[in-house]
Amino acid sequence: MAWNASSKGFAVAERRALFVLGLALTTAACAPGPVGGGGIGGVAGAGYRDGDRWISPTPGVRCDRFERVCYDRNGPELSLTRDYFGRSAAKDLEERIGGNWRTDTRYNPKEGVRCDLEDELCTKRGEPDYKNTREQFGRKPALAVTEPDGTIRPGKRTVCDPASQVCEKNDRPSVDRTRFVFGDRAARNLKSQLRD
Repeated sequence: MAWNASSKGFAVAERRALFVLGLALTTAACAPGPVGGGGIGGVAGAGYRDGDRWISPTPGVRCDRFERVCYDRNGPELSLTRDYFGRSAAKDLEERIGGNWRTDTRYNPKEGVRCDLEDELCTKRGEPDYKNTREQFGRKPALAVTEPDGTIRPGKRTVCDPASQVCEKNDRPSVDRTRFVFGDRAARNLKSQLRD
């Protein structure tokens, strides 16, 4: 085939199309969100809805895809951050917290929740929060989270009295909620009181 100006134009257009396609594929691989690369969920930043920001890849681990930080029960965790977001995210975390992250006793296990390792207390919207304190630190520290009237409110319709160690759900004594908040002994006591 003889070379002419029109075949040269086609070859240039073909090379440009391949270049643009390659650029598009490269860009998609680095894009934020579930489509892109960069560990779980892609590169941090825009593109996440509020519900997509926090994930729990394994029990006891919460990862913030926007901040690119993973937390366990003790707070931010470098090795988990490295596993799920890569070396650069772990290095960023190490720089932010000065290498020894345990010197910072406060962390955010999820959106809107702030926990303090020293106090073993979590707050939500600035107020002590039973549910998140229980999730992060266990039953005993959570019992210290009381309302101004002295009660514990582990759920919307549940009110517990620390003095009597009884929980009511929908204004009726609840053995299950009592067991959840105060343990098996308190649940057995309530169950025997209800039989009498």
